[in-house]
Amino acid sequence: MINRSFTLIWVSQALSDVASEMTSLALPLAVLAATRSAVDAALVATVVGIAQLLAKLPSGLIADTYNRKALMLLCDAGRAAVALLLACALATGNLTTIVAVASAATIALFSSVFGPAESGVLRQAVPLERRREAITRNIVRSNIAIAVGPPLGGLLLAVGAPMAFVADGCSYLLSLVLVTRVAYRHIPRPRAASRTGTGTGKGAGAAAASPLRSTATELTLGFGWVFRRSGLVVLVVFAAYVNLLGRSIELLAAFGVSHDGAHPVSAGLVLTAAGVGGIAGGLCAGWILKRLKPTTIVAAASVAWLLMMPCASTGDELTSAVAVGLVVFSLPSVGSLVGLTISVEAPTHLQGRVGGAVTLLAISIAWAGPGLTGFLIAGQGPLTASVVLAAPMVVPLIVLAASPRLRAAVRKIGTVAAPDPEPSSADAGDTGDGADGAPGAAPVEEDVMAHAYASADDAGGTPSPSPAAAARTRLDELPDALGPFTMLALGLGRARPLP
Repeated sequence: MINRSFTLIWVSQALSDVASEMTSLALPLAVLAATRSAVDAALVATVVGIAQLLAKLPSGLIADTYNRKALMLLCDAGRAAVALLLACALATGNLTTIVAVASAATIALFSSVFGPAESGVLRQAVPLERRREAITRNIVRSNIAIAVGPPLGGLLLAVGAPMAFVADGCSYLLSLVLVTRVAYRHIPRPRAASRTGTGTGKGAGAAAASPLRSTATELTLGFGWVFRRSGLVVLVVFAAYVNLLGRSIELLAAFGVSHDGAHPVSAGLVLTAAGVGGIAGGLCAGWILKRLKPTTIVAAASVAWLLMMPCASTGDELTSAVAVGLVVFSLPSVGSLVGLTISVEAPTHLQGRVGGAVTLLAISIAWAGPGLTGFLIAGQGPLTASVVLAAPMVVPLIVLAASPRLRAAVRKIGTVAAPDPEPSSADAGDTGDGADGAPGAAPVEEDVMAHAYASADDAGGTPSPSPAAAARTRLDELPDALGPFTMLALGLGRARPLP
């Protein structure tokens, strides 16, 4: 592993992620068994999705404002308590829909805060030259949990209804113990950060003096940072539509090969092909990211969707399976590019809000995919529906070909990063303990991070030259420390650009 702090977090969250995926299946099934109502069981998953969506921006602001390690400990303690209460409710026969929904929503809220807090701690713990490796290993962690968790949840639910939730609660308690050993030094938010997140001056200092004084402004700082970078905007808009298509292509292919539901086994072949495509894409993602420019990745993915969407709707099993596998092949590379950009380019004091903003934008239209696909299939048939859905993928190709300014902006995405300077001793906070937890041992950030992107030029929102620019490091010079196992795991769970 990269270092002691990263290992502690990775191991603790690998266990927690697996347990969380277990209960994501076990809780609806438990509600179904207790209430005999499929509507109540579905309500649990719906509430979780709504809670996570509503918590995205506030959780980013909270993580950017308060001690991130303390937030991680608080969230682990809260999630453990709720999971164990659910186990008790099941064991005593007192599980109701209200209890299940309230518990699921509470855990989802705690998890929404934990995510950006963890990202900030990892940014401090992991040296710049190993950040790509850290991101890919976290993708490994998430996708292994997606692949392993639900089957384990079903198995434990069959053994004994409370067992999955006992395991979930214990995983959070173990995570809490391990996180206490993580080296972390809390750095107060930069006083010079403006209401836009990048400026300086008297007005900026006054705005940052009371970080929660204007909640609406604070919540939207991440959007402001994103929208000032035209290359990142292009990438996020692309990811948003790819997320919509990801929800659509499997439905198109499954509808075609099953012949209106008459052959459901054939539809399963499509899902298998998608899994194979994700694994293959994961195996090649390291090579792709290291050797191809972001513009080339976006253009290649656009062409793949344009060509393969109609093929997926032909109704032929082999053709549809190959088409789905090929488009899913592109997703790990796009997803890693988005995650890497946030990790290395977003200022430390905006990490949570930038991540929340990008995630919200990327999933903003995904919900419309299944409904739009069903409407088009019913009205015009699968082939026409696939052409209509794939047609907008021509836009990225036209934009990249016609606009040198945007092409240059996209090409710079994820290629430069500002270093994390050491803070003054007065800023020292919680340092944790252990071998790499001694005072001053962990990489930390200073207020100067607020100025790394102090201005943007008129050419498309890329940062103007600044004193920090001379210290930036091109990521294509970083070592590609991705082994075969890492890249294999990247494909598990058929990861979308922003899982």
